[in-house]
Amino acid sequence: MQNLQQENNQRGKSALKMGGISVQEHNIVIPGISLCQKWGKIRIFHSTIVALGEPKYIRFLFNPEKRGLVVQACARKEAECFRVPKYNPENWEFKISSVPMLRMIWKTCEWDTEKTYRLTGICHSEYNLVEFDMKQATVLTVEEF
Repeated sequence: MQNLQQENNQRGKSALKMGGISVQEHNIVIPGISLCQKWGKIRIFHSTIVALGEPKYIRFLFNPEKRGLVVQACARKEAECFRVPKYNPENWEFKISSVPMLRMIWKTCEWDTEKTYRLTGICHSEYNLVEFDMKQATVLTVEEF
């Protein structure tokens, strides 16, 4: 399992450098998100939404002890959910503003507040979620941002 996760992380890093929002390599969807405390934004990559089966809503679950972040699909509007925008290949973008959540993540992970971080995740379709290990975050360079 650990080797598979490392392989997916490496595959995700190389594929995400290609700049696409929806990333596929060998028919494997590589879910991803980026987080920027400076601008107070969480960017959900389209690949994450595809991995979740194109839900109408998502929510975040954060486990500070494990330093884990989950994006979970929701069938209907519930407390703490965010509506997923309809996909448009020309200009699709899904950014969420959540300064309090980002502050909590940065404090827990002890990240540099001036940097933006990218995560690749693993989809657990049986639970309708994508899991991100915050310990595996990579710093985005100016060229990648």
